[in-house]
Amino acid sequence: MGRTATLAEQLASKQREISVAEFFERNRQILGFDNPQRALLTAVKESVDNALDACEEAGVLPDVSVEISKDESGPDRYRIVVSDNGPGILKRELPNVFGRLLYGSRFHAHRQSRGQQGIGISAAVLYAGLTTARPVKVTSRVEEEEAAHVLEILVDTQRNLPKVVSEALELWDRPHGTRVDLVLKAKYVRGRQSPLEYLRGTAIVNPHARLVLVEPDGTRITFERASSEVPPVSKEVLPHPYGLELGELNAILKQAKEKQLSEALPRRLAGVTPRALKEILAKAGLTGKEDPGTVHGPELESLLSALHSVTLLPPSAESLSPIGSVLIKRGLRNVLGELRPDFYAPPVSRPPKIRGGSPFLVEVGLVYGGSLPPDQPVQLLRFANRVPLLFQQGACAITAAVESVDWRRYGLDQRGGQGLPAGPCILLVHIASTRIPFTSESKEAVAEDPEILKELQLALQAVARHLKSHISRQIRREYASEKFTIIRRILPQIAEKSSHLVGKPVPDLTPVITEIMNVVTLETASPEKDTGLDVTITNYTPRARVLEVFAEMPSELAGQLAPVPPPDGVDVGLGRMWWTLPKLSPNGKTELRLRWPKGHDGDASDFDWYIAGVDESHLLGADALPGDWDVRLPRQVVEAAEAAELVGVVAPGTTEEPEVDYDGAEKAAELEEDD
Repeated sequence: MGRTATLAEQLASKQREISVAEFFERNRQILGFDNPQRALLTAVKESVDNALDACEEAGVLPDVSVEISKDESGPDRYRIVVSDNGPGILKRELPNVFGRLLYGSRFHAHRQSRGQQGIGISAAVLYAGLTTARPVKVTSRVEEEEAAHVLEILVDTQRNLPKVVSEALELWDRPHGTRVDLVLKAKYVRGRQSPLEYLRGTAIVNPHARLVLVEPDGTRITFERASSEVPPVSKEVLPHPYGLELGELNAILKQAKEKQLSEALPRRLAGVTPRALKEILAKAGLTGKEDPGTVHGPELESLLSALHSVTLLPPSAESLSPIGSVLIKRGLRNVLGELRPDFYAPPVSRPPKIRGGSPFLVEVGLVYGGSLPPDQPVQLLRFANRVPLLFQQGACAITAAVESVDWRRYGLDQRGGQGLPAGPCILLVHIASTRIPFTSESKEAVAEDPEILKELQLALQAVARHLKSHISRQIRREYASEKFTIIRRILPQIAEKSSHLVGKPVPDLTPVITEIMNVVTLETASPEKDTGLDVTITNYTPRARVLEVFAEMPSELAGQLAPVPPPDGVDVGLGRMWWTLPKLSPNGKTELRLRWPKGHDGDASDFDWYIAGVDESHLLGADALPGDWDVRLPRQVVEAAEAAELVGVVAPGTTEEPEVDYDGAEKAAELEEDD
């Protein structure tokens, strides 16, 4: 009679290895497939992210389409077809890319990319097979091949390996690209957490991409690209010593092929210069001749301490692909145009910092006013590596950083100085990093890391200061405009009645209004049939001025307008145009006429107007030229302006005595007192 197995032996016999695919099949909520609505969005998101990454790495302007339709094979089933114009995928790689979890080329690379874990698209295939038992159909063509390869793939969850159901060749009109066709149990709902909002957010931070969405009811929505430049591909860099943990440093040294520590450190770590290397070795009490793989225990701890304490070169930004201030503003204008915000704050981009040996940077954009609701919480747009984050807002470091700022100091309502502020405002926050610390594999929220929180707060405070300045200018401008309107309405009535009483003609009040207001005004009006824009600039100041007027507009307009008079300069890429106006005497005015190109539906709110050389307190209808434009006025303009300041021009209806510069006299008196 055989021996009875012990309890420990019985338990041991039940133990077996669990594959990654099998684990995520039973815990699909971790990957963002916890309900049908979110599952649909996650599948779209992963497909589009892969398409954008592939196009950018190939230097191709992305052209991505997403078609969602009801599938008749069963209730609550939807078909998702995502196609792109990327370089395509080699046939031998297709099964692993779509049918094997944790298979990818970016996880170990120290550079920014949307997909890093190798889970996303294969998880969508896994979920589709689980809920419909249908394989994904992948069509891919590379440029060198005459036909596209078509494979139907399932995930073998027991072994985490792809299972190719069928394969064929197909003639495809695209010279290169990839198309993913899958059916899954899902639910399509419009709203803030829908494929439409995901693509809208993607279009904002990827203005170089053209995105098309076809909804289940046949509605076609297109987000045209606002930039024709592909972002530079981020370069792979070495890990930076700042932020490395002991185990990470140990693994780096164990993998080093160099024979001596002095050779391994500068080749395996970023920022270690020859000068820094000598200081590191001296502080760690090492000679540099040690075998890197044998450094452990107290020696390893001393080396790590020395690496953290020595001044090293800052992290390189080459591994990152930030959006940049110009494209942030352009993307917001392109997608949020229908909201017509009054104010686009100059976007803030912080310098790169280090977290856990990986560089990261923070960018923030802000729009205010227009038709945005004034009595609701601000709309927070969260992004990580150019990807919108639509779920888990309350658990995200970005939200925590926004709530930690006292927005009452900057002009927004915020109860108790905590929580999301309220007001007609949209906040865009983007984190770019070679390794984003997500709270889960679904990549929907950023963990609250102290270094990231600090950078977020600094960037938010910087953009909030721009908002505060705008609100202050707006209040002053509204007051001056109201004052100007009252004066122009009341003074003529007083003059008319007074003249009637004394029996004299009504005097010209323009010099009086000029003395009281002391402003340069810019007014816009639409001609008949809204075919363009008429701009009137009036000099209500007591001195002659040579004005430099700048217009900022959508880039597609800048190259098509035919203004009268012609501009002195045009920058189509930045959407800027400028004029040097003839010298305007006091109370003098001039006009600019802009006409839309045929078929364009323009609007005055498409333009921002700036005037150089005039203090913002003396401007109505325009802003002072921003300092970050780095514009230098032509020498003859500067000389003419200086001559006008010194000589003075007589206003109509005044005596021949030159105008007194009271501001200049006061400044001269102050200088004399100082002397």
